[in-house]
Amino acid sequence: MAADDGRKRPRSVMATDSDWRLVRSRADRADMSASEFLISRGLAPAEPVAEIAEDLPLAVKRRALVDLRLLVLAERMRFEDEGRGGVWRRLEEEAEASVAADGREG
Repeated sequence: MAADDGRKRPRSVMATDSDWRLVRSRADRADMSASEFLISRGLAPAEPVAEIAEDLPLAVKRRALVDLRLLVLAERMRFEDEGRGGVWRRLEEEAEASVAADGREG
């Protein structure tokens, strides 16, 4: 294997249009290029989210779930009251795609 000379080289990535929009959106929010974002995510250490959640008491998990659902319901109602239900549905689709891409469905 050749030594790394530190120079960046072009690479190609295959993605669906919706996945690429999500990558670009997240990269923009992080003030990064898509390449920088993908490399930073790909090289980041694995997050032990499941291990952290396992240590929480059931009452704490339930409260967090209730609070999260309350926030989602309140935001959905606000969007609909403002006549922006279509925007909410697009955000919901993006979130669904994100969860599916992360492989955390289940």
